[in-house]
Amino acid sequence: MAKAVVESSVTKANADFASLAILGFLGGSFIALAGASAQTVSLGLGSWAGAGAVRFISGLIFSVGITMVIIGGAELFTGNSLMIIGLCERRITLARLLRNWIIVYFSNFLGALLVAWLYYGSELWMTPGMGIATGFVNSALSKAELAFWPAFARGVLCNWLVSMGVWMSYAAADVTGRIIPTAMAVSAFVMFGGEHSVANMFYLPAGFMIRARMSALPAPSIFRNMASVTLGNIVGGGLLVAAVYWAAYLRKGRK
Repeated sequence: MAKAVVESSVTKANADFASLAILGFLGGSFIALAGASAQTVSLGLGSWAGAGAVRFISGLIFSVGITMVIIGGAELFTGNSLMIIGLCERRITLARLLRNWIIVYFSNFLGALLVAWLYYGSELWMTPGMGIATGFVNSALSKAELAFWPAFARGVLCNWLVSMGVWMSYAAADVTGRIIPTAMAVSAFVMFGGEHSVANMFYLPAGFMIRARMSALPAPSIFRNMASVTLGNIVGGGLLVAAVYWAAYLRKGRK
């Protein structure tokens, strides 16, 4: 599995700009579509279902996004934090790693932003009582108001799980085997409330667009949340999964 992730990181590092941009756009779109579905269902369930059941169902629905990324084929910034193992093996350079991350990150953002704009324009959030709309707004505000350290820590915890799901998928030889461990890990981070930078690329713009429509108030800045969660995601996936497994399985081989 460690060697497979290394080879994958080499392929990703050497991919051309157009491929990375297109697949990154798809990755952001897939996560945003799953986020829209998970948020809509969880808010629609209401308090009667209980907080635990709502998070459980939301997590299962959200895992559809990572399934589309892995099975359909797409580039996702959070999963690409695993490319650090290729850097540790000296199979890719730091410049190539950062090139991939930058292209994929902003392509993810464009894909998620398109879905946020389409969801806003669809007016599917305008349900009787505006419960779903209020939920989207409250979610965006709570994320934007998070201090740096809590957002960073939630980002670490989130991508530790997400990257473990991606890592475990390399052990499988069929579609079902790749879906199950990934979906389980992704569902877990949603259940406890981790912060996923690509998902927030949808939640924050969508919530603030709805808020502006409802109250004519300007949108707060999203940059603090995105910066802290992104750094946390890099630590969670890049250091606590890729670098740790490199040290466990491949470091002695290099010596």
